[in-house]
Amino acid sequence: MRQNSVNFYLTLGGLAFLVWAFVYFQTLQHMVMVWSQSETYKHCFFIIPITIYLLYEKRALLKSLDYRPTWLLIAPLLFIQALFVLAQQLNVQLVAHFCAVTSLIIIIWTLVGNHVFKAVAFPIFYLYFAVPFGEEFVPHLQVITADISCQLLIAVGIPVYREGLYLYLPNGTFHVAEACAGIRFLIGTFALGVLLAYLNYQRVWKRVLFSLVCAFVPVIANGIRAFGIMVIGHVTDMQHAVGADHLVYGWFFFLFVLVILFFLGNVANDAQANYSSNGEVGKIEARYPVVLTSVLVLLLPLASSFSASKHSLSKDINVSQLLDSYYQVGEQASFNWMEVGDDTIQPSWTGILNEIPLRLTYRDDSDEQELVSSLHRPFNDDEFSLLKAKELIRRNNDSFEIIKIQNVHGHSKSLLIWYQLENRSVAPALTAKWQQFLNRMSSKRADGYYVVAEIPENLSVDIVLKRLGTLPLPPTETKAAR
Repeated sequence: MRQNSVNFYLTLGGLAFLVWAFVYFQTLQHMVMVWSQSETYKHCFFIIPITIYLLYEKRALLKSLDYRPTWLLIAPLLFIQALFVLAQQLNVQLVAHFCAVTSLIIIIWTLVGNHVFKAVAFPIFYLYFAVPFGEEFVPHLQVITADISCQLLIAVGIPVYREGLYLYLPNGTFHVAEACAGIRFLIGTFALGVLLAYLNYQRVWKRVLFSLVCAFVPVIANGIRAFGIMVIGHVTDMQHAVGADHLVYGWFFFLFVLVILFFLGNVANDAQANYSSNGEVGKIEARYPVVLTSVLVLLLPLASSFSASKHSLSKDINVSQLLDSYYQVGEQASFNWMEVGDDTIQPSWTGILNEIPLRLTYRDDSDEQELVSSLHRPFNDDEFSLLKAKELIRRNNDSFEIIKIQNVHGHSKSLLIWYQLENRSVAPALTAKWQQFLNRMSSKRADGYYVVAEIPENLSVDIVLKRLGTLPLPPTETKAAR
């Protein structure tokens, strides 16, 4: 009887995991695609094997524990599934990734019960490191790296003049680019540091302290690395550390930092916990309604039957030519700040509209063409760097962002950025996503433009906006839209 009960329990548990995989299949596919395409998230491939190994190490303990499925997590699971439905409608992939991992954790917790989950909490929660997240901090890390480098140069007596992310030394100029932000080292080191804290320490305060050290040390170390590169370039009269060799110096320095962290992780480490069994075999309390309810809640996203209204340009239409005719602009512009060199944000149109240099990127907001996307680049970051942080301005119900950029020659420009929807101009990404959701629910269009306009020195923002007008989308009654 007991064996039949165990088999039925395992069958229902397996069904729950199959339903989870089915519901989140596309989201999981997207996560793996991000892991494989971004160097920043390559470490995510190791998270699941690490989790499985940590659980395998506790196999004897897990056999001796009693399994009591719990009702307590049904409400949180319902909330996560509802959040996942909203994330799908808003096309917010980060939230969808978070929901995928969180729902898996909740299902495991529900099936095994509180007592068992307490024993495996760390390996299961470690799955959150599989969520590709962190590149959003790159601009902030660039500023921090420039701050640390500048202060250290001043401390050692090397003259330096700073403008934004450019540091001017007597015999050369350094630009703290995105690749210099150290985000890969930070994320990888933090994930590794949390694992080391779990393996080496048993006291919670030690684990938290070491994890915090592994979060702050990479940021400071990256600033010191950039400072060292600048010093080498300065003392060698820009003969070294200005080409590919600075990458070699940087990774040797990062390796040195990792060795130090491994050494610190073994300082005052605690005795290893005993995961052996007491010889008894645990019991399984058959709460089948809990498991079946979990499966039904997991299926909630499939039951969301409302459809979004989407109007998008036909794939065989040249959008640039369409915009040329639509706006009837005679003079095309070729400004170096516009040359982002990224085919992923095409099609785009550049030109001068009522004497305002402008770039429009049309997106139909399909799965392959999200309007609100981190792929957009407002300016050519190979030639320009951000001099002034984003400033949000509002005009009635519309919002816009102003940034100031500068190149190595000291030439600066002010840019106006926003998302142009059918009924509103919006700058913040989350606000734009929400407006798209409201548009779909009211059968309005969710497609639009990603707009970047240059603010001429002799014109105010209000005059620029007045000259540009509302920038209407291609009309739906034309053959270019459907």
